[in-house]
Amino acid sequence: MHPAAHLSHAGRSSAFQTGLRSFGACLLLCVAGQGTGSAADPTADQQYWLELTNRFRSAPQAELEKLANFSSPGVWGAPQSNDASIAFALNYFGTSAVDLLSQFSTLTPAPPVAWSSALNVSASAYSNLMVTTDQQAHTLDGLTLDQRIQNGGYSSTWLEAGENLFASTQSIIHGHGAFVIDWGDGNGASPGFGNGIQSPAGHRDVLIDPVFKEIGIGFQSIAIPGTNAVAIGPYVATQHLATQYRFDGANFVADAILTGSVYQDTIAADLFYTPGEGLAGMAINVYNDVSGILVASGFSNSAGGFNITLDGLTDGVVYRVEAPDTGLAAQTFTLDTHTENYGVPVIFYDNVYSSFMVVPEPGGMLLCLVAALHALARRSRHRHS
Repeated sequence: MHPAAHLSHAGRSSAFQTGLRSFGACLLLCVAGQGTGSAADPTADQQYWLELTNRFRSAPQAELEKLANFSSPGVWGAPQSNDASIAFALNYFGTSAVDLLSQFSTLTPAPPVAWSSALNVSASAYSNLMVTTDQQAHTLDGLTLDQRIQNGGYSSTWLEAGENLFASTQSIIHGHGAFVIDWGDGNGASPGFGNGIQSPAGHRDVLIDPVFKEIGIGFQSIAIPGTNAVAIGPYVATQHLATQYRFDGANFVADAILTGSVYQDTIAADLFYTPGEGLAGMAINVYNDVSGILVASGFSNSAGGFNITLDGLTDGVVYRVEAPDTGLAAQTFTLDTHTENYGVPVIFYDNVYSSFMVVPEPGGMLLCLVAALHALARRSRHRHS
């Protein structure tokens, strides 16, 4: 197994202004296999990757501690990671534990990103293109990134767009670790890979950039030819991240999105979403906590995730999130807001995260099944009313 890596640049641009910062990332490692993806609801694997991404964005230093092992600050543990593929890459590239910890010490948390089916369409299409061309690059279709995401159905009123590529992801946690750690050629003098961290750390920069509000994580949906040497999977992954806006008659606004999941912690029992644990069809209701007025609602998707746009909501108000079918306590949030300058001011309402973990009591699995069937029936009635 002989991994190689390179960093190339994709678009991060503005619909208001051209010439803003432009970057993206692609990472190449050689493994073997094949995988599939979806362009509508996320699959369980895609929801898992979304949950991992938001865990990283909420606490970057803690995420590094989960992905890599240190015996003391700046000293690798043995093994370097509990995931064999991550440990292999860190060892191969000679990634510096000192430099990695130093870089992570400067990272600040970012609001969560929400799932976008439109971005998943464009990301999945690009993963398929990498398979058919057996290449990993950001320009295989001759389109700009904004053309690519709009062809997938994303809004033409967008503010930012970014792209990460990984044509040979061995597992979800491996791909997530690759983007977060960003191992590879650190532009060191030959021979060797410098400090073993890509410079700049473009994958990581894109993944934690606070201006991004939505993401699509597209896996290939076509068979990988056995003759492929570059796009070999088992997951050929493309991440498209973007932000859209609207005009409310007075201001340009980027609305907040409530994102999260409803799941039973019964497979890994690790207090975190695991593929196969998601509960579909669970009602999610958002109320003004003072007035009790329902201000937004939705249902968990087939993977157990939910993404509810909070348009019209304002900062300085306490909102309450309930998942009534779970029997769990309500959660509350307030919206944070700031202004970004795109030639004209745009009011950003940061996304919020709220998940509900169901822990069945012994003998309670039947009750959970009944609750799920009840929620699905209610959702069906809602759709046809």
